[in-house]
Amino acid sequence: MRRTRIAATLAAMGLVMPGLSHATNGMLMEAYGPVAAGLGGAALAYDNGGAAMANNPATLALMAPGSRIDLMLGHVGPDVSATGMGTSRADSFYMPAFGYARKQGDWTYGVGIYGQGGMGTEYASGDMAQVGVGRLIFPLAWNLNERFAVGGSVDVVWAGMDLVADISGSPASKEIDFKDGSDFTGAAKGYSLAAKLGFTYKLDDTFTVGGVYQSAGNLPKLKGDGYTVEGFDMPAVVGLGFAWQANDRLMVAADVKSLLWGDSMNTVTIRGPGGLVVPFQQDWDNQTVLSLGLAYKFSDAFTGRVGYNHGKNPIPDAYVNVLWPAIAEDHYTAGFGYALSRGTEINFGLSHVPETTVTGGMGPSTIKHGQLNWQLMYSHRF
Repeated sequence: MRRTRIAATLAAMGLVMPGLSHATNGMLMEAYGPVAAGLGGAALAYDNGGAAMANNPATLALMAPGSRIDLMLGHVGPDVSATGMGTSRADSFYMPAFGYARKQGDWTYGVGIYGQGGMGTEYASGDMAQVGVGRLIFPLAWNLNERFAVGGSVDVVWAGMDLVADISGSPASKEIDFKDGSDFTGAAKGYSLAAKLGFTYKLDDTFTVGGVYQSAGNLPKLKGDGYTVEGFDMPAVVGLGFAWQANDRLMVAADVKSLLWGDSMNTVTIRGPGGLVVPFQQDWDNQTVLSLGLAYKFSDAFTGRVGYNHGKNPIPDAYVNVLWPAIAEDHYTAGFGYALSRGTEINFGLSHVPETTVTGGMGPSTIKHGQLNWQLMYSHRF
């Protein structure tokens, strides 16, 4: 039973800022940046600031000429419980983020560090799991003409993982035990490269379509404290969306993304002291994520947003686990933007994730998982 729980835990490792969080579309966050967070995660076809680096870098070409700096803080508040384990004490995770972009003529470039998911649980038994994957992003976007723009990025990906777990069935023993005690790193670490390529096209002055491809961010090995984690693979993402400026005040946005878990979450192997070798088969399903949002400009300074996000739980019941229950499906979102001055604004997004219940794994175990998340961003244009 313990081996199966750890297997699903290890397979559910995802992308995150240099901080540990609890992802909600499988391993990935439901939204990147508070503007997208208010709109259910939709962000592929309109200007959403520096968070474009984590969404669709081509939308950087939609920004006004000049420079902008974005400073963000995100919070993920999971509420997880499982039969036989009780309630997880890991219920609050913070993620800082930063972005800089400059548009000169037809070109826009920048640099950013943004979060894209992660995990964390901790039970009274001492069993716990935390993993964070960060991206240092270097984007470049080009306006080919007034209607068509392309963009891409090179992403430096790094991961940190902590894991303490009993795989023998004896609560007093923890055959897997590596952690560094920090909320922003992990005892086992690894590095790799990934890339994104996107576009936006204005069909007319009110309707824009956008699309993106994000390569799989595979991390060959995570190493530390005498342990090695192999087969820790991130999924490729393909997305297509639109933004419709229905009138001077109302914008409608929607995205559809395919998260290719089936090509990434297969077998994860932990090697440790004393010849420990534990391979775990995962067989995750691909996941289709739908994001819908409305933004209404109440005044020149204040914009309100509402949205909805849905992605079916990609984890087969046979592999669902207590340490990393990435089973959330529905997200109801709201947010706002407020201009403090002509070049300065704040944006806030809130996401409510109703409790999802799954029974599975060895045992089986009944797991419940709900969330309340928020993101806050300060932006300055100059």
